Amino acid sequence: MAVLKYTVLRLATFFILFAACLLLELGMIFALIVGLLGSWAVGYLFFNRLRVEAGEALARRFGGDRRLGASEQQDNAAEDALAEDYHAQREREREQERREGRGTGPGLPEQDGPGEDDDSPR
Repeated sequence: MAVLKYTVLRLATFFILFAACLLLELGMIFALIVGLLGSWAVGYLFFNRLRVEAGEALARRFGGDRRLGASEQQDNAAEDALAEDYHAQREREREQERREGRGTGPGLPEQDGPGEDDDSPR
């Protein structure tokens, strides 16, 4: 209901400003711009509570409170399990490299690559 109220107030504000500019013969494009900017400003400044309620209602309707179906929950669980397995495997590989002295990580000196210590011209 908040979305409907806010929309009606914004449209009413737009048409009032638009009609006022047309009555003053300021031109169609200028009236359109004044109507759009004026209705935005009035809605933002004076209907803030209603604007926030409308935004929250739309977020509840199209966003965060959506319930997942059984197949979607299974897909999410499978993806999470794959990601956890991948990260655990990468951590085991890093740990093994550290134990063997091959890796360069925090606190380990960098190892020289081929050709860095020789005196050959570059």
